[in-house]
Amino acid sequence: MIKYYLGLLKDIQRIETFREAISKSVRSGDVVLDLGAGLGTFSFFAAKAGAGKVYGIDKKDIVEMAKELCKINNLQEKVIFYKGYSDKINLPEKVDLIITEMLWSLFISKTTMNSIKGAKEKFLKENGRIMPESVKIYLAPVSNQKVYNDVVSVNEYGIDFTPARKMMINNFHQKLFKKEDLLSEPKIVREINLMNINSDELPIDWRGSFRSLYSGIIHGLAGWMDLKLADDIILSNSPSSKPTVWENIFLPIDKPFNVSEGDTIDVALKTIPFEGDYEWNWDIVLQEKGESRSHSTFKGFPVSKDFFRKKSLDFIPDISPEGEIIKTILELFNGKRKVRDIAEEIQKRFPHQFKDIKDALGRVERVIERYSK
Repeated sequence: MIKYYLGLLKDIQRIETFREAISKSVRSGDVVLDLGAGLGTFSFFAAKAGAGKVYGIDKKDIVEMAKELCKINNLQEKVIFYKGYSDKINLPEKVDLIITEMLWSLFISKTTMNSIKGAKEKFLKENGRIMPESVKIYLAPVSNQKVYNDVVSVNEYGIDFTPARKMMINNFHQKLFKKEDLLSEPKIVREINLMNINSDELPIDWRGSFRSLYSGIIHGLAGWMDLKLADDIILSNSPSSKPTVWENIFLPIDKPFNVSEGDTIDVALKTIPFEGDYEWNWDIVLQEKGESRSHSTFKGFPVSKDFFRKKSLDFIPDISPEGEIIKTILELFNGKRKVRDIAEEIQKRFPHQFKDIKDALGRVERVIERYSK
């Protein structure tokens, strides 16, 4: 875990841009919330910029490291960290500014929307602000044989992996592109003002046309975002900008096709709420050649008949063996039993499920982590 967070600090472009925006946005005495605080880097920036109080929230144990860093940097009087989900945490006061970097390469995520919307409604003062203030999402046809090969090529070893390859084609991938990889000028497919988020669903439903700037091969679509952090401060992961940890999104197509300079490329991009997030659909039509490609992330993962059976409103559920174990563990949470006692009882009741007490302890500890107080 710590390796991941320290790795994020190496993204100097991203960190310095946020630091500049925080320095310009935090007013003396402001109360600030750092949503998804991680190591607390942005919390510390806010405190040093003049905030009166800073609250950092993160659901992961990295909060313990943030607390330690807070002490050795002598900021414990200003900065307080909380571990948990923001909708389960109560702060002692409303905040003037919410800072969040709970983002990914193309921003649109129901998890992100839920967190920002919930934090805004629960913690933000009436005239409060959010950083980023807004986001623009861009799309452009792209040509890069190496990136395409990285996505679709499979070492077959004499085995036909065609179905697996089709799933890779129907997924989005995080890749880095350069400006010269773009076949056309990019277009904005979605603009979001974070202060106006009133729903946890912000789908994209965009259709548009691109004009090819030169002859080449379309391998798919590249997507990226521009974040407006403050009035004149933009952080971008575009192919024209310095690379960040977010990279770009690549939506590949099956059977890339040739385009000539001046060709019209029609594109449709649509997201549909699905399984707690979004199903992504992208279509490309080359008018001059009458060729088209259509893809969906719904085809990008293996789905069993059992999956659809359980989605039916007529499905009658019954508890599974795993459910019985979890149910029993929860029933044994009575405020009196020790962890070892619970594990011994679980092993006794489910002898075929646990080979020894250590195995039972592991299961009990996972349930404790999620459901105990």
